[in-house]
Parts: sequence; structure tokens; C-alpha cells
Amino acid sequence: MTDETRPARVTRPDDADTWHVYTDGSTRHERRQTFSGWAARAVQPETRQVRQSSGARPGGTSLEAETEAILAGLRLVPGGAAARLYSDLELAALLAILESPTGEAARHHLRDLWVYAVARNSGRHSQDAHHVARSAEQEAREGAVPDGSGLANAVLEAQGLARMGQADVPLALHPPRHLPGEMGPLQVRASQLTPLPGGGPGGRVRVTLTLDLAEVPGGGRNEEEALRDALARGLTPLVRGGLVELRVPQRWAEAAGDATRDLGVVRVIAERDESA
Repeated sequence: MTDETRPARVTRPDDADTWHVYTDGSTRHERRQTFSGWAARAVQPETRQVRQSSGARPGGTSLEAETEAILAGLRLVPGGAAARLYSDLELAALLAILESPTGEAARHHLRDLWVYAVARNSGRHSQDAHHVARSAEQEAREGAVPDGSGLANAVLEAQGLARMGQADVPLALHPPRHLPGEMGPLQVRASQLTPLPGGGPGGRVRVTLTLDLAEVPGGGRNEEEALRDALARGLTPLVRGGLVELRVPQRWAEAAGDATRDLGVVRVIAERDESA
């Protein structure tokens, strides 16, 4: 193996506030049913902080499990910090997740993000994330409700690793990609509500709401209820990452406020309605 083709070891960063995020997703097919588990760990070696999260459910794909792990891992990092994300996904798939609307929301609070595609299960933290993901998947297959009972011990062990610094780091397969952060609310604009023909049972109204990120379907007994349904569908995946500023025409402000009140981190900003 030449110097040009040999994978490079990831070096320890100089930034004292840089967090290292390790993720893994696990999916298995058994008796014509699929079960998925995921795990994420965020480690700050300088301050010896460790945060960890995991989950599982029936169904899903390998990519969906990996995506959930990545999004959860980024959300473990405090706002304003820099992070290095290690995942065994291909770099193109990693960037596709991180540059999607949900990925942008999950990393919007970070100052900087470096993305590393690493060899599978290389490095202690990556191996641990894999084992936790497989354990969560096993609980789902057995019908158990994941209760996080093993999480405390896993975090204590990781704290011990953090005290030793970045020993046994993952094997990077490509140079890291740098994604600058914004450290501000994710800004979303709702611009157009298009009624759809056909309706539904009981005279329900169907609409398509155009956000500047995507088009979102909605339905209800009237146009205002359909608008609320579409807003809830479109914003729920985004608010997991942090604060969202939703800009809407003035005439939609009340319905938007009602639709997003339970989400907790959406700020509705009414704009002058040019079409009025």
C-alpha cells in the first residue's frame, strides 16, 4: 500500500471545545420482519464529558438507522461548539444526509463540523456505538422496550476513555470534509398553499404547502385545518435540531402559531402578504 492509498489516522484536534461524535446503525431481517437499532456517542476529551443516546424500532432500512444515529449524535453536541463526526457510511451518503433539510437542522447549532468516513468498527468508540446499536436492535426483536438501563455504565466507561484522550481513534478512509455551521435559527419560509382536487372522506380538504425546502401535503375539514396539518408535517423533522424561524404571510400567522405551539422551538414571523 503506497502513501497515496494508505488510509490516514485521524489526529487529535487542537480545539479545546471540539466534540467527537461516533455513530452506528444496525438493521437485521428475521422471519420476514425487519428490526433497526441505532446509537450515538459524543465525547469531549478536554473536559471529559460524554453524552450517549440510542434507540430501536421494528422496520426501517440500514440507511434510515444510520441517519437516525447521525442526527441524534449531532444533537448531543452543545450549541456553538465544533464537532467531528465519524461514520462508516460512504462519504457521499454522509454528505447527502447532512445537506438535507433535516441534516441542516440537526447541525445548525454547531460552529463547525468536520465529517470523517471511517472504516467499519475501527476505534474503541465506534465499536462501542456498534455494540449498543446491535443491543437496541436485539431488544426490538425480542419485543422489549429499550429502557436505557445499560446506558449509564456505557457512559462511565466512555468517560474513562475520554480521560485518556483520543486513543485508538477510527481509521479515516478519506480526508475530512468541512461543513461550516451557522449558529442561528434555521430559517424556513411558507409561501404557497395549493388546493388538491378530489378531497377526501367527509368533505375533507387536501392541500400542498410549499416551503422553501420542500412541498408538504396536508388535509383537514377546511383550508385552515389543512394548513395546520401541512405545517406540522413539514416542521416536525426540522425542530429536532434546534430553533426554527418560520416566516409566513400575515393571514396564516394565527394558524401557523396554533400548528407549531406544541413543537416548542418554532418562532413564527408574520410577513406582509404581497398578494392581499
